[in-house]
Amino acid sequence: MNQGLETVKRFLCALTCLITLMGFHAFATPQVITKTPASLLGDASRQNVFVLTGDADEAYHRLLIAPEQGGSEEILLDTSTALPLIKSQYSSDLVDGFSVRVLKGRPGALKVIDPQGEEVLVKQRLVEAGDYIALVTNEEDNGVYNFNLLFAFNKSAKQFELKSVLQVNNSDSCDRSILSVVELPAGAVSPANLASFDGHEALQQLRLVQVAMPLSSQRKLMTVDAADFLDMALAAYRKGDSRAFKDAMGYVLMDGGLDDVCDPKSYIVKKYYYPQSPGWSNDLGFLLGEAGYYPESIELLNAVIANNPNRTVAYLNIADSYWAMNDKARAVEAYKQYASRMSVSGKASKIPARVVERSVD
Repeated sequence: MNQGLETVKRFLCALTCLITLMGFHAFATPQVITKTPASLLGDASRQNVFVLTGDADEAYHRLLIAPEQGGSEEILLDTSTALPLIKSQYSSDLVDGFSVRVLKGRPGALKVIDPQGEEVLVKQRLVEAGDYIALVTNEEDNGVYNFNLLFAFNKSAKQFELKSVLQVNNSDSCDRSILSVVELPAGAVSPANLASFDGHEALQQLRLVQVAMPLSSQRKLMTVDAADFLDMALAAYRKGDSRAFKDAMGYVLMDGGLDDVCDPKSYIVKKYYYPQSPGWSNDLGFLLGEAGYYPESIELLNAVIANNPNRTVAYLNIADSYWAMNDKARAVEAYKQYASRMSVSGKASKIPARVVERSVD
């Protein structure tokens, strides 16, 4: 135990000397809050990401990114403006600000942090392999949404540049799980490099841009879990494996437990309607109906049709779910819409027999 304490003391002493030699303000009693290994240069090099604190009355934490081994000339970042400690607008006992995470990127997918502190993998085709610095908003009175600001190191410019601003939304009821990850405009936060980033100013900017865009114009990123669940469900459905199919579809539903039933209207569209992939949402709506989750199916397919009125097959899918719910009036209306659109497009011969049988008023 004594040997471990001596190692920590030696590290703190060396760190204080390093910051002093670089000409920066040195903490009187520097303390390491977190130390995270990272590989931020896109090669085999390794760095440590430190969050430091000094005196108790200082209204910030210090962010330092240094090589695992090397001299002061190799310091990648040293800033005290990125991590302010801001008294909450609701209580002086609460503190808002940013936490720092190192996220692993891989081609086509990216990790984000949800308001519960859980890592979530989302599909993002422009992501490169390598580590990212994420500044994640932390508002102690807000467990419903947060913002992830993702920075990657530009070796030619020798600075960390802001690559993406994401709003991550969780349910405010039921199981509190993730609902959506929405990409905000690139100019939502300025400046766009971490060295001059001011967390206090950025938090004010973010609070003003809480995704006021209509759902149809949002760039919503699909979670890898959602994509995988649909693939599993489709595979089981096509094989006729009803048990595997039902199990896979069960993962789609938000279950708050016996005493907290999740109303489909509270989450289905927010979680599973993707404006850029209406075909994916239609397929999920169809499978929800095939699995017997008719209210969920109807809720999702209504969103598909409202935003994509020319998606003909969605009318058939929602009609089948209405019919199963014994809502004959809405079912007949949707069947007629489907049949009319199929006829206009020259596909009348492909209309299923049940459509004609059930369309009789």
